[in-house]
Amino acid sequence: MRRTLSIIVLVAALLPAASAGAATESVRTVTYRGFGATVTLDHLDRISRTSQPFQDFVERRLTRLWQDNDPRPRCRTAATMIVKTWRSDGYALISDMGNFAPCPGGGYVQIAVRTDTGWRTPTRLGAQEPFRCRVLGRYDVPASVVPDGKCFAGEELVAYDDWRADH
Repeated sequence: MRRTLSIIVLVAALLPAASAGAATESVRTVTYRGFGATVTLDHLDRISRTSQPFQDFVERRLTRLWQDNDPRPRCRTAATMIVKTWRSDGYALISDMGNFAPCPGGGYVQIAVRTDTGWRTPTRLGAQEPFRCRVLGRYDVPASVVPDGKCFAGEELVAYDDWRADH
């Protein structure tokens, strides 16, 4: 009985340490230089350092952009995503996404998030100006994928890290 109790105490003592170790796993981050990696349906290899599920998501998203904008074959190359930062914990900054030459349709900044059902681009995380701090906070977006690290708190443009520290 004493031996069994000792083993139970030892296992119980080790469990919190194992959980703490799992929480400190490093997040793999890929940041592309300059404006980012320009990805089209013909150049999906430019984000090969990201996960396969993210690459599959990008291909599906680009196909949908092309089909929604102008499905003619000559417009296939217009669907473009510029990936700036991808993180293994489920966030990506797409510094520009949209349809450009030869069949322009406009573009916007987008933050992609991974959910239980896969990668997605929430409408509230797409913009042509800095994001609202509150929206970023709701999605628990890390500062490393927030463009310029700034967001709007009311009408004031603030550092996202500072805003998070206060909320």
